Amino acid sequence: MAKLITAQQVLELTGYRSRTTLWRKVRAKVFPAPVKLPGDAVRWREQEVQDWIEEAPRQTYTRS
Repeated sequence: MAKLITAQQVLELTGYRSRTTLWRKVRAKVFPAPVKLPGDAVRWREQEVQDWIEEAPRQTYTRS
């Protein structure tokens, strides 16, 4: 069974500072979409967020 996490937990995992940024990424389809739960609740699948982090390009630095 997939573990579901809150927006606050997603922010902590990704380092994003605001929910607005998170939702912009979701709308732009560059971040996993959340799961709609009964009522007003939404949650993200933790594994999808972890996979997104792992697949993110790494910053490289070159000597000048």
